[in-house]
Amino acid sequence: MSLLQHSMFQSVFFPNEDDEASGRQHELLLQKVLRYRAPTNRLIRDCRLVVFDFETTGLDSYKDRIIEIGGLVVENGKAVDEFSTLIKPDIPLPTTASKITGITEEMLADQPSIEDELPKFLKFIEGSILVAHNAEFDMAFLRNTCERLGYQIQWPSFCTLKLARALLPDLESKNLDTLAQHYQLSFEARHRSIGDCKVTSAVLQSFLSSEGSHLEYWNDFEPYAVGQNI
Repeated sequence: MSLLQHSMFQSVFFPNEDDEASGRQHELLLQKVLRYRAPTNRLIRDCRLVVFDFETTGLDSYKDRIIEIGGLVVENGKAVDEFSTLIKPDIPLPTTASKITGITEEMLADQPSIEDELPKFLKFIEGSILVAHNAEFDMAFLRNTCERLGYQIQWPSFCTLKLARALLPDLESKNLDTLAQHYQLSFEARHRSIGDCKVTSAVLQSFLSSEGSHLEYWNDFEPYAVGQNI
């Protein structure tokens, strides 16, 4: 932006105080577009998957903020790398969020900002298909946070909640706690990002080795994708 301020477009993109006072406001939004498209005929076991999870101040992806990021790289069914960080939000931490996650204001006080950590996470997911339980929620926070910070992402992702609804129709609940109990999995930390990522990854591997064994290629996951992904 600083280069534009000294260019011939300065008067268009950076109006003087008189223009702003008269109500004629102009804004230039420069966004970095990030895209990845996985080959549809690639075996899912050969894909680099990143199982991810956000803890947030609330449910509104526009008004609320991410307070923890967790990501787990899965290759050939094995976890090979992870990303985990707390985030200091630019809004107060509600009591409800603290009660659910166990994350307190004191824990966040000296943590990095989302402006510092988002580029690192975007680097972490390069060349990967994203996976989350109730991925609509996490992808909404990812997209809206990216947009707020000057990124636009078009990324492949799919949802293990959608998979559970299709593959386990008789299971009373499809939440992560019920799925963990169904597959005899345990949490190292519930409602903490990396702990939820590890259980989500284990649930996915259980799907692929049993009820979902027919899902072999990336394009088989189209019914469980989130947004424009396939």
